[in-house]
Amino acid sequence: MPRFARQPWCPYVSRNLALLFLFWARPFVHGGSEQALASLPPMGYNSWNDFDCKISANKLLRTAETLEKLGFLQLGYQYFVVGDCWMKGDRDENGRLTADPNLFPNGMPSFVKQVKSLGFKFGIHTCRGPTTCVGLPASMGKEEVDAQTFADWGVDLVRNDGCWDPDCGEFQEQFPKSGTCPKSGRRKAVKKYIKMAQALRASKRQILHAVAGGQPWYAAVGPKVGHTWRVAADIRDWEGVYETTRVMEQLVEHSGPGGWNDADMLLGSSSHAAVSLTQLQSRAQFSLWAVMSSPLMLGAHFLEMAKYDVQTYTNKEVIRINQDRLMKPGKLVYSTCPDYPKFKMSVADDGITPEFEVPQASMYSLVACGSHSAKSCADCPKGNGEGWCHGECRWIAKSEKCVPLEASGKKKDDKIAEKSQPWSVEYFRGPDMRECLVVWTKELQSGEVALAAVNFASKPASVSLPLASLQLPWSSTTALALDAWYTGPVRSRQLISERLDLELPAEGGHTVLRLKGGPNGTAAGGPSAFVARRAAPAANAVAPVLSPPEERLKLIEHREQVRLRLAESAALEQRLDAAEGVSGAGSSWMVPSPLVVLGLG
Repeated sequence: MPRFARQPWCPYVSRNLALLFLFWARPFVHGGSEQALASLPPMGYNSWNDFDCKISANKLLRTAETLEKLGFLQLGYQYFVVGDCWMKGDRDENGRLTADPNLFPNGMPSFVKQVKSLGFKFGIHTCRGPTTCVGLPASMGKEEVDAQTFADWGVDLVRNDGCWDPDCGEFQEQFPKSGTCPKSGRRKAVKKYIKMAQALRASKRQILHAVAGGQPWYAAVGPKVGHTWRVAADIRDWEGVYETTRVMEQLVEHSGPGGWNDADMLLGSSSHAAVSLTQLQSRAQFSLWAVMSSPLMLGAHFLEMAKYDVQTYTNKEVIRINQDRLMKPGKLVYSTCPDYPKFKMSVADDGITPEFEVPQASMYSLVACGSHSAKSCADCPKGNGEGWCHGECRWIAKSEKCVPLEASGKKKDDKIAEKSQPWSVEYFRGPDMRECLVVWTKELQSGEVALAAVNFASKPASVSLPLASLQLPWSSTTALALDAWYTGPVRSRQLISERLDLELPAEGGHTVLRLKGGPNGTAAGGPSAFVARRAAPAANAVAPVLSPPEERLKLIEHREQVRLRLAESAALEQRLDAAEGVSGAGSSWMVPSPLVVLGLG
């Protein structure tokens, strides 16, 4: 008798009930249709990491056309978002935002129509402060008029940044109390985002509100302010990828259907973009973001993109993991990284004010030296003298020493929990803090578990993980592994017994696996370990030129490898059937076909 006939509630019915519970239990302020805007992590493109302020209608339209031609729209990258710098330096006579005519000579409504004619949804940038990050007009006090303007233009996503907020942002001379973000400032920042969310809702257009506040505490009130919420500083380098990953590991419980922790945009490897990573690092970031259930917003340069990057962002297996219909966030299950500051978060009795503390014990008693941190004021200068002694410290010229403010009779600076800048602690981004690897997992609707492992260290890493340590939702001591980044001709599941061995290159070595519960017991021949190896892309690699006889020998060898893999897969299926007591078609739903043949001719 097929297994599903004996256990009708497992796994599909119970899993769907859990899915319904997730929708019911989370405290969303969105209505049903609005919640559906972000039932899954949004996917798309944002121009900021690509062009910075150097945008134009021509460059952006060419980018949209390239994305469409490469098939990104069909893969789910539906939002095309124009970042900062699009607007004119002042509002029109009706108080409405308008596009800079030098960048968008036909106006923004015309440009929106052009992009949407390709099939994309359109997104646009603003800020909760009086100006954007580069000083152009933004939405503070203008939420209603801006929301209606965006709706009239046909906008589908508003990315609402957090720059220059006088209550919780950078210091501004015209606002003497600016430059910090105490509890009262957090409440006012949240209220600004709520005001925009309400204005967007009142516009009668379905518009996704992407909050870019850049603080972990937005996660505590996320569903009240938007559909996604940024939780750390902008990612501009590999160190930023590392630190944001460390922040995300503490916020899992705040993410789910209708509202997602946003780890920021993805960086490509093209040097033509405003910011970039290496190829290995960009693929590692994409792997982690997919399993963490972060929005996948591309910040790569598509007008001159390497084939490697195209292959990264069009990997259907990895995209399916991010967009899985179970809608569960990923979680950290293994890490060799040092301790990172711990957050204590909750919501005040008013229901909107984030309570946020960073216990000093988790900071290694660090002091703020100004733009960086150190274990003590004496460690701040690092041989650079007075210029590196600020913040909680003061330079004593006579002794040429950096000392705490208390010793000089001045009040100590604000707590780190009240810093106005987007969340980042320089000390924890240093190379010594990144000599480690992390492993994340995510449960999937199929009953499988996706696993992403990334090595941040400067040296290759090898680790052997007991399957029992991965918190897998099955009792079997075995699993079937499918490598999502494998590009060979034959893709098949391999049986893991007891341990998973990982071998990852330095500075971005990674792997993504889909794991499925295997038969109880060990593989034939005793305990075994599946070894996942991920080699770094070779720089300027050139394929060897083979003679016709060599090509024929290579083809014969290739066909023999395929034949052996087919035989191994058939034998594995027979062992699984025997172990489970299932036969024929009854087992096909439990163990999907372990073999997909690609590119054979």
